[in-house]
Amino acid sequence: MIDHHESVSPTPAPRQAVRFSVRAAIWFAGVILPVIAVAVLLIGVFWAQMIHLLTLSAHLFLIASVPLANAQLMIALKSGQPSLSRPLALLHGFAIGISAFFTVLFLPVTLGGVAMIIYFGIGLLLLAPLLSLVATLAARRLLRRRLLETGGAPLPSAWPGALLALAIVGAMELPTAITRLGMRMAADKAHATSANGIRLLRYLGNEDIMLRLCHGDGNVGLDLTSSMLMKGPGTSAEEARAVYYRLTGTPFSDVANLRLASSRIDGTLDARAALGSLEWTMVLRKEKYHWKEARAQVTLQAGAVVTRVTLRDDSGEHEATVSGGAQARAEREKTGWSNRPPILVTTAGKDRIMLELRPDQKGSELTLRIAMTAPLVLNEARLGYLQLPAFSERNFEIAPALRHAVSLESASALQGAPGMREETGATLPFAVRGDLAEPLPGVGAAIISAWRASDDAQAWSPDPTVQNGAIVQTISQKAARIPRRVALVIDGSMALAAQREQLARAATSFPGNVELGVIVAGSEAPQVFLHDHSDSLASVRHLQDITYEEGHDNSAALLMAWEWAAASSDGAVVWVHGPQPIMPRSANALLQHYRQRPDQVRMFALEAVTGPNVLWERMEDVAALSRVPRIGSLHDDLVRLLSGWKPGARQIVAERRASTDRQPAQEQTSPHLTRLWAGERAALLRAKSALATPQEEEQLRGLEQLKMEKTDTPVPGAQPRAITGRKAAQAAGMSIVPEPETVLITVVALAVLGWRMRFHLRTPYPASPE
Repeated sequence: MIDHHESVSPTPAPRQAVRFSVRAAIWFAGVILPVIAVAVLLIGVFWAQMIHLLTLSAHLFLIASVPLANAQLMIALKSGQPSLSRPLALLHGFAIGISAFFTVLFLPVTLGGVAMIIYFGIGLLLLAPLLSLVATLAARRLLRRRLLETGGAPLPSAWPGALLALAIVGAMELPTAITRLGMRMAADKAHATSANGIRLLRYLGNEDIMLRLCHGDGNVGLDLTSSMLMKGPGTSAEEARAVYYRLTGTPFSDVANLRLASSRIDGTLDARAALGSLEWTMVLRKEKYHWKEARAQVTLQAGAVVTRVTLRDDSGEHEATVSGGAQARAEREKTGWSNRPPILVTTAGKDRIMLELRPDQKGSELTLRIAMTAPLVLNEARLGYLQLPAFSERNFEIAPALRHAVSLESASALQGAPGMREETGATLPFAVRGDLAEPLPGVGAAIISAWRASDDAQAWSPDPTVQNGAIVQTISQKAARIPRRVALVIDGSMALAAQREQLARAATSFPGNVELGVIVAGSEAPQVFLHDHSDSLASVRHLQDITYEEGHDNSAALLMAWEWAAASSDGAVVWVHGPQPIMPRSANALLQHYRQRPDQVRMFALEAVTGPNVLWERMEDVAALSRVPRIGSLHDDLVRLLSGWKPGARQIVAERRASTDRQPAQEQTSPHLTRLWAGERAALLRAKSALATPQEEEQLRGLEQLKMEKTDTPVPGAQPRAITGRKAAQAAGMSIVPEPETVLITVVALAVLGWRMRFHLRTPYPASPE
């Protein structure tokens, strides 16, 4: 008898059911709450500015992956699938990475979120990252236990998806967050923190984000990392621009939607009176539908006086006078856009003006004219130099093919810059004409030379403020004032790197009769390097070893130079510099020295590279400050200045004074001499404006009026356009108000019209015959 036995397979252990409360908690924390957060973020996308739209949309898609992954996982858990597909495993790992990132990011407000749950339900949104992370990990743990119970395939690792999420979030958040943090550190007043911020930006900063911060914090896309972790106000546009200059050595300039389409400089040179008169006419055209406020700084010939500035747009012609510097511009900023004058002209330091244009938005073209009078530079009695005006800063573009058309005439022979033609003038015997390109950085504007007789020593022009009065100019040679100690301050910014060899070669021409020290304005604390007259090569090597990098505030080096030079009875500071667009930290101390001892130390500024200069503007009223004319290379101009202090050196001086004596008719010149004298006197009175008496203030107002041209000077090629009617009234600044008679007639006419309408409404019309 054979016994039959049934083979019995092992019975799987019964599945442990997931409690309803656990499932509900995971659905709420891992799906519903993140969906609410996505909805809130979606509303924020529509409310946010357009610049934040792309970044917020990206955050929306990242957060949306969390409820999607958790919902898919809960469905798989309920359906009893034997394994988890690889795409779903990658998605769930991605959701874990996103939840972990936002959990860490929102940790500073987590406690606040707990407190806000008690008082406001919105606190749950602050806890959404933490709760969704807990729910995601809990769901994954339940699924892993389920697969172990059923003998399914092991759960794929979550690390690939999590690392992918962190990489994407890092690429989105870190560049902006690091750049913001570096900008804030670099703008800190503590030197160590500021230096660390510059170092962080140099290695990890994003230049494109830095440029957007220079436009304003609102121009940078939103990054949650900076918003959550960095407390306090962000970096202002001014601070960002200062940091950008320190880091790159390049001044930041905003861009207006304008382009310089044409440029023409016309004028005359009076070699006998050693002066010239110029008119610069520029045409700017709109590049886009709207244009921003146009801004430009113009560098003038040393000692030049602006006599007239006009702007013509579609609303008419507007005239402006040159007013105070930064204070006048600050007052303009306080007024609304619609209330600002179409043009504002202010001083921006000695021999510089700032132009700010608020054009009519409906127009497409602006015509700007600047008239000026300038003294010729006399290095020798028989030859005078005039440097043409040029931009030192602008926020509009210049057409690539643009050339400045220059036409100057004179009664004496002229020599133009390279590329200019010597011709016969239309009204005067001699002329130079040509088309000149925009000067490159580090290269001065074009120089025009005028030959003159060495015995032309006196000229005069009428003084309209005094009966039979005259402004008399006398040109003579005098012994040069030779300082005993000279401090040569070299700007160590990156902008001067190309001038290294020229500065080093100049050391072989340092005068041997004065004590000379070299001070470098760089990243290190300034120190004095004493020049040894018996070993000029040591100075050459010292100047060659200067490290030109970044952008540096020169005020601390200038302060040290002043104090070192002031130790002698007669000191001088020669400042070779590039742009200085940031607010100088030691400017107040330097100005205090000059106010207390104004004649102790003279300062000569030699601009190697053009650009904005806040320090120069702050020192505008310092009488001992003068600008070295640029008529050659940097080496030649520096050597020419220092050679003027050698033993027995003499210099040509032009002195202008008021007189009531009878003057020879043959020595009379144009009224430009009077305007030049008025500008000089006004500058002296402005320097003591804080201590000026009421009589001096009245005299200053009279001088300002005297130096301005009252009539338009015809310019070759200009075609004046008649402006009449309403535009003429607006251009003249008149408000257009109806006359009383017009108002009365209008009221009577409206009353009669109303009575007639009331009469017709109350009186029925007769019926039409059938």
